[in-house]
Amino acid sequence: MEKLKKLKLNHVFEALIMITIGFVLIFWPKASLVIMARALAILLFLAGVVMVVSYFVHKEKNFFHSSGFIIGIIIVGVGIWIFFNPNDFTDLIPKIFGLFILITGMVNLSQTFSLVSYKYPLWWLSLVLAIITIGMGVFLIVDPAFFKKFAVIIIGIFLVYDGISNIWTVSRVGKYSRKAEEDLEPIDVEAVIEDVDEGKK
Repeated sequence: MEKLKKLKLNHVFEALIMITIGFVLIFWPKASLVIMARALAILLFLAGVVMVVSYFVHKEKNFFHSSGFIIGIIIVGVGIWIFFNPNDFTDLIPKIFGLFILITGMVNLSQTFSLVSYKYPLWWLSLVLAIITIGMGVFLIVDPAFFKKFAVIIIGIFLVYDGISNIWTVSRVGKYSRKAEEDLEPIDVEAVIEDVDEGKK
């Protein structure tokens, strides 16, 4: 029972942290992105430093360690750049997605022309979908800030929902586990025997 209480408290604590982070992402999406970008930058920097130090620590200087040294320097450089340019880094993410979606839309458009040549009656539906896809890609490339804000808010909403649902689930489990324990309370065997004896008389 004591372990169950501790487990319940841990789950509630984790859920409250998730809810807090969720609200932070919802109400301060831009600042949250900068913090996340800089946290990633620090992790990359540390990983790169470890790889560089590992090169000097090992006495053997083979191809594997040499390539690790070069990759480590690159990672350190990328980490430093992200740390001092978090907004530029976060702008790249929706632009990359936008470019991918734009290319997909162009492919869909070329397929639409094929459908026209095949005299497919619903070719126009493929055209509409291709235009929407291309438009989405262009929008992400031209205005990445909107996507960044929207995406972060959605993540925040999911975290708040997840935290609240976890608290509700834990509370239900706690309530019904107590109820189950009460139902399984030890039966007074002597009292049952006495009742049986009285019935026989």
